Amino acid sequence: MQIKKILNNNVIVTEDEAGLEVVAMGRGIAFGKKCGEDVPNEKIDKVYKLSDHDMLEKFKELLAGLRVDYLDSSTAIIEMAEKELGVKLNETVYISLTDHIHMAIHRLREGINIRNMMLWETRRFYPKEFAIAEKAVLMLEAQFDIDIPEDEAGFIAMHIIDGQLDMKQPMADKILTLIEEITNIVRRFCGIEFDQESLAYYRFVTHLKFFAQRMFSGAKYNGDEIDEEMEAMVQKKYKQAHECVDRIVAYLAKKYHYAVSGEEQFYLMIHVAKVIRKCQEQA
Repeated sequence: MQIKKILNNNVIVTEDEAGLEVVAMGRGIAFGKKCGEDVPNEKIDKVYKLSDHDMLEKFKELLAGLRVDYLDSSTAIIEMAEKELGVKLNETVYISLTDHIHMAIHRLREGINIRNMMLWETRRFYPKEFAIAEKAVLMLEAQFDIDIPEDEAGFIAMHIIDGQLDMKQPMADKILTLIEEITNIVRRFCGIEFDQESLAYYRFVTHLKFFAQRMFSGAKYNGDEIDEEMEAMVQKKYKQAHECVDRIVAYLAKKYHYAVSGEEQFYLMIHVAKVIRKCQEQA
């Protein structure tokens, strides 16, 4: 392969057989080399083909200042996720996950841990992705000789979740539209104005994002079933939230022909109740 551009000693930009620009990685493949020179194929460990030009440029920019072991780690995690989930993750995850791992390791070595406010929801609604992320944490601890908190498993799981979705503009627009529709139903039905800076609102909207992703991708909730007695108790305690969720369920059935499962309704009710309570406390 002929070198078109050297990003660092281990990463070059070259072309594949079809003449398309690709990123090639291998330890020391660019050391002592110049643009225009050839690199033997046997020295190349991995070739990254990103069809989106903007994504390719971002990938090149990221790798230019990055140690090769961060990309090694993210690639191993992505390949593990693809094998265990039986899916092909989209190209953006190579950028987002590599960047996250690099920043997370740097943070943790500085003694800075960011609490993952969506850890419980991620574990509950995406147990397969979370289990993979827990394995990823063990890999990273061994690779970088550092203790990594469970919060990071949640963050890694979210990258894997996002990587399964075609988040091009039409899908992103659909998700944002649905979030706006549901928040408007809650706002009008309950007569409240959201504090968009509050943790309760952040958790609510993040839950809606996960919900919308599952809805539009055809994925089903695969967590534990809700105990009927507990569900009845919560419905009685949060009567307004329960009635509001009934309104949301009816709206989704009418507009999107989507049937919200009982488990989804239960967790949606919990989030609606929390955001209502927060708004009422501040009123």
